Amino acid sequence: MMIPMKKWISLAVCMVLMLMMMPSVHAAEKQPELRNLVKGLSYTWSETPDPSYPDTGNKLTDGKIGSLNVLDPAWVGNLHKKTREVVFDLGSSKSVSSIKAHFLQDWPGSAVLFPLTVSMYASDDKAHWGTLANKATEQLWSDGPPVDQYYTWDGGKDGVERPGHDAVMAYARYIKVTFSMHPSAWSFVDEIEIWGTDGKAKGAKKVPSDPFTYLQPGKDTAGISNLSLLYNGYYANGEGNWTKEKLIPEISYINKDGNPIDWFFDGFLMLGLMTPQGRDFGGGGAYLTDWKWYLDKTLSDQGDLRQLNEATKEVGGKLGQPKHKSKVVMMIPNPGEYVSDFGDVDGDGILENFNEGLVGKEAALANRQKAVRWWIQEVKKRWKEQNFSNLELVGMYWLDEQVSTSETGPETLRLVNKLVHDQGYKSFWIPHFLAYKSYMWQDVGFDAAAFQPNYYFENLNVDRIEDAANIAKTYGMGVEMEFDDRMLTDKVFRDRFMDYLKGGVKYGYMKNAFKAYYKGSGPVLLHAAKSSDPEIRNLYDSLYQFTKGKYSN
Repeated sequence: MMIPMKKWISLAVCMVLMLMMMPSVHAAEKQPELRNLVKGLSYTWSETPDPSYPDTGNKLTDGKIGSLNVLDPAWVGNLHKKTREVVFDLGSSKSVSSIKAHFLQDWPGSAVLFPLTVSMYASDDKAHWGTLANKATEQLWSDGPPVDQYYTWDGGKDGVERPGHDAVMAYARYIKVTFSMHPSAWSFVDEIEIWGTDGKAKGAKKVPSDPFTYLQPGKDTAGISNLSLLYNGYYANGEGNWTKEKLIPEISYINKDGNPIDWFFDGFLMLGLMTPQGRDFGGGGAYLTDWKWYLDKTLSDQGDLRQLNEATKEVGGKLGQPKHKSKVVMMIPNPGEYVSDFGDVDGDGILENFNEGLVGKEAALANRQKAVRWWIQEVKKRWKEQNFSNLELVGMYWLDEQVSTSETGPETLRLVNKLVHDQGYKSFWIPHFLAYKSYMWQDVGFDAAAFQPNYYFENLNVDRIEDAANIAKTYGMGVEMEFDDRMLTDKVFRDRFMDYLKGGVKYGYMKNAFKAYYKGSGPVLLHAAKSSDPEIRNLYDSLYQFTKGKYSN
């Protein structure tokens, strides 16, 4: 019996539709069913949570999400000491698609703050870890009612960077979640979820382990191992005015008779904080007139760099190395994001405006870039005019000690560092301990970074040194050494200074890391070197030995 034409057409259409649907159905069948791999699972803490808000048994995996009330028993509280680590054993290698960690903030009410950074890692053996993500707080620290926040790594969106572009899941047995600690605030966490599937799914790749080593002196540091910070901005007492006599005990190690017997620091960072009018170079409040004032002070015929040149020249003569050059890094002031009448850097009669609210994001960003370009070119021009015999300009330093929390913060740094590299210089940075997004220093284009422990300035447990050293290694940074003239008269600060040296031996940054040295604003090393008190002179001797990798406890 013949089938009518209409039925043939209908049958053909149905066949086509079925064929079109088959790949989708087939693909759907191949998609793994995701589940929370750690629900109800045990885990290990690097430090036991505070007994006031204890983890009485798998609170992080029991599926109970805490409310905005700090008294909710779902929350686990941590206070003081070091970065917390929570390690999960999945039992066997599995495909991990995402990780979520839930935190609370109640500030200042209950002194609970979000972690600045929550990081996720994967491993096959619990000894070698590969980074999945560093996630910064999105809500920042602010006063207000309680709020919560998830820190999330999503392989489908974020990817698994190092195995390749096609990796969307991590194939691993162990997962580690870490979060930073504030020195005085609580951290509250209640649930960590690790989503994925058993076995090795499509798009799941092993995560190569990271080296987690300090930044080594070398090409990226322009050959500098020990960078001395010379603050030469405005100080009412004149401490920012450097002379040859003040500088010789830093360029060279001098004996008790005051004679140079060896080189000391091999790099010098010129940086200023305040203007004579009280405006802040680091905070983005200074104007073009202030920038020019600093350049005049630093790069004039009798300026601070001329003094550094003459000190290097004199020491070189006494050590029989007259051609020796001290390496110099010059600061870049932070143009900021709010100044609307900075000044006219290109002579077009228009004052540069950095305020996005007034000129828009793109124009403000372009104006900041224009100001920084002017600065770098002006430094280069004035340097050439001075024709220093014993100095070498090798780099520029970004003065602001954290990535701006604004939307354009990272992009501003990428533009700044491109300008630095275009002129053939290395780019340096020294973020503070609680700096926002310090982990992304390489992503935004810095060549060298040293992490600040900030232990010297507060009454902190000495394990801050260990925590800072571990963070520096985790992010691949060097370490900043910190002291000032208070150690000359106060045993508390003297002991803190020695803790940095002991930490360098114990945690390995004495010999194996690029280091920067904050010494306050005055010539503390001159006073220590010339002191008749053996204990004070020993501070100078010990620091010299430390820079040579020869200090021992």
